[in-house]
Amino acid sequence: MEETTAPGSVGHDIEEHEAIVVGAGSAGLSAAAALEKRGFETVTLESLARIGASWRSRYEELRLNSWRAMSNLQGYRMPLSAGRHPTRDDFVAYLERYAAHHQLNVRFNTSLTGVDRAGDLWRLETSTHTYLARYLVIATGWDVVAVMPDWPGKEGFTPELIHSSEFRGAKAYRGREVLIVGAGNSGVDIAGHLIAGGANVTMSMRTPPNLSNADFLGIPGQPLLVLIADHLPMRLADFNFSMIQRLAFGDLTRFGIPRAPEGPYANFHNHFRNPAVDNGFVAALKQGLAHVVGEVQGLEASEVVLVDGERLRPDAVICATGFRRGLEPLVGHLGVLRPDGVPFAYKGAPEHPAAPRLYFAGMWGQFSGQIRLGPIHARRIARAAALHRAGSSAGVASSASQGAPAER
Repeated sequence: MEETTAPGSVGHDIEEHEAIVVGAGSAGLSAAAALEKRGFETVTLESLARIGASWRSRYEELRLNSWRAMSNLQGYRMPLSAGRHPTRDDFVAYLERYAAHHQLNVRFNTSLTGVDRAGDLWRLETSTHTYLARYLVIATGWDVVAVMPDWPGKEGFTPELIHSSEFRGAKAYRGREVLIVGAGNSGVDIAGHLIAGGANVTMSMRTPPNLSNADFLGIPGQPLLVLIADHLPMRLADFNFSMIQRLAFGDLTRFGIPRAPEGPYANFHNHFRNPAVDNGFVAALKQGLAHVVGEVQGLEASEVVLVDGERLRPDAVICATGFRRGLEPLVGHLGVLRPDGVPFAYKGAPEHPAAPRLYFAGMWGQFSGQIRLGPIHARRIARAAALHRAGSSAGVASSASQGAPAER
């Protein structure tokens, strides 16, 4: 999509728009489409050069863990040809078609650097110029800032050392010894692809994960999570999940993965850790084609030193050690973030009382389907903004109807 000049320009370096969405991923595009449907003149700002840029940067074997039918954005569906669990490229193509279908106004190569109040408007400083908006949606993503371990000896480590966000595909690791650090969703998924691609995989695990399959007994597992587990008390949902996990994988203690200390719902609530969706890693583990070791203590030249004293000599280390939201530099001063960096108002709407008409979309990674939450948040945001606009219009009309006070 080509950048267009908005009619709301109020100066050479300042533009004013009724609504601005920051981020052209699935949540941001959902929010922009929902606002446009409600009649808001909306501009979407994207820091990179193309729609769905964060998805494009992920490894080529990636597939959605979520079911296609529950990963659609409102107003335009993915084609059946994308399959039950669409590939990275299928999903990127879908996002492009979605933006074109809704004729969304996207400004590319525009990075947000700060947000503040400007009277009754929001003032956005970006890498290009300044924007003003009455309604602002931040949809910059859940997985934004990669978290790398700060191990002793890291600077002098000679083998390849990357974060999982830098992993581009399994082909480059065929026949190599690869250590994956972190047994979460990214770590287990990457491990499965590496094993299938001919790498020799060892996984360093600090905390045993909850494990799941994208499908259970031949049917997508996501509808069960949404319709049943999401609406149960946390302890009961975790108990049910543990029973299904045992049926699917058995007892993995003798393979180095004991039972997780917390169930998946408690684990996400307390630590934002989702279950690891298995795509072949567990089977390889049972066959002796992969191994699990303990926590990494430090790095020494070409060796990885574990807490139990064991030393490994991998050709590459991939750190699947998580992400942060990265919102602090943008809105941290507004009092809208919890200590963990997640917005207090993470459900789209209502907004935080300290920041009227500032909304967040896609800032919650619930494992029953993060993508499906985007349209839900978008509808809430558009509804709240429309109610505010209607109330403001009614107030103006009421004041006008009263007229000026009579002169004495």
